[in-house]
Amino acid sequence: MDDRWISVQAVAPPDAWDAVATVLIEYGCTGVELREAPPRVVGYLPDEQAHQLEAIQERLALLPQFGLPAVLELRVEPVQAHEWQRAWRRYFRSRRYGNCLRVQPSWSRRKPQPDEIVMVLDPGLAFGTGNHPTTALCLSLLEKYVQPGLRVADIGTGTGILAIAAAKLGAGEVIAVDNDSLAVLVARGNVERNGVQDRVWVIEGDGWHALHGVFDVILCNILSGFLVQTAPLVPRFLREGGVYIVSGFIGRNAREVFHAMENAGLKREEVHKRRSWVAAVFRKN
Repeated sequence: MDDRWISVQAVAPPDAWDAVATVLIEYGCTGVELREAPPRVVGYLPDEQAHQLEAIQERLALLPQFGLPAVLELRVEPVQAHEWQRAWRRYFRSRRYGNCLRVQPSWSRRKPQPDEIVMVLDPGLAFGTGNHPTTALCLSLLEKYVQPGLRVADIGTGTGILAIAAAKLGAGEVIAVDNDSLAVLVARGNVERNGVQDRVWVIEGDGWHALHGVFDVILCNILSGFLVQTAPLVPRFLREGGVYIVSGFIGRNAREVFHAMENAGLKREEVHKRRSWVAAVFRKN
């Protein structure tokens, strides 16, 4: 695997993050990371895609024409895989979520408490450690809605953190989907590391189009544009009485997301916020 990457950091207010992240992904960045101090969106572009940088800059410059805040600064820096790993070791620490879930890195020596369900992760070049508010919100909701034997899908699985949590909470089958081949490799490694490979299948595919059958619980922690666009697909994959847990968007975009879900025939069950981020649960009746 090529270990040469370019870090593309767009410094911008949170109201512009959805649009910025969409541009970065469209032009080849493998996922995005949202950082709050200072507020910015970070994408990682393979070195062979460096020719896309000019197009990224041009697209981002157009955001004010759509009523969005301008990108204040665009930082482009070379980064290597081993540098990424060192950075994560400084940033990623063991942490508890909800009543019993604990997420910790593969290099942690922390001893779990008797009441804890522990997930051991190595983020690699994928995203999702629980540190971001949207992932934390989803983990807390999983504790409430995942019961033994349920069939679960995780769209945009990243490191596999939510899929692994669902399996450890008792799900009988979990289908985890990501369209990024690197994320798929990382997620599969984390699934094996946590001993849930008999219940979690990680698939490289195009989101909803990679699913088959119906599910009791579906998770989607992705940007609001994707949630709105794909809302009409949700009912065909959700069992009667099943729940759809969504996050990845800020309060400003919540109304648009809620409207799309309700137009698709789903009933809003509960909403939670952490700082400017939102997670919501919808049920198919």
